[in-house]
Amino acid sequence: MKFDLIKENCIRVNVSAEGWEDAVTKAGNLLVEADIVVERYIKKMISNIKEMGPYLVIAPGIAMPHARPEDGVNESGVSLMTLEKPVRFGHEINDPVSLIVTLAAKDTTSHIEALAELMDLLGDQNKVEKMLNSKSEAEIIEIIRN
Repeated sequence: MKFDLIKENCIRVNVSAEGWEDAVTKAGNLLVEADIVVERYIKKMISNIKEMGPYLVIAPGIAMPHARPEDGVNESGVSLMTLEKPVRFGHEINDPVSLIVTLAAKDTTSHIEALAELMDLLGDQNKVEKMLNSKSEAEIIEIIRN
């Protein structure tokens, strides 16, 4: 898998979060620090969840917060963050969440391509388990590349 959308500086393991909003903020900040999105992108992701509910909890233990390209995306990118303790988003089936994969797409085309790549990765339960048990960012990079 090529997976060039996840840069090593956009990965964190065992992050402490005080709930879903804090988790989304911390995952979004990885994209802000990498200049992939601007600060308002995080606010929009949070307001989307408040308005539409926990639709972003896409599989057991996995959330994929995102907003629209016009909400502050500079370039396409993804952050990946595992949580020290799972948080609840309010999803009936897929809570609690331990893996936050934040998606930022510059346009609709790259959005579809990024989702396809992410679904390949996140659809592999073995890789997801390994990522959740990773002790370092380097371990996650290794899992993604293999």
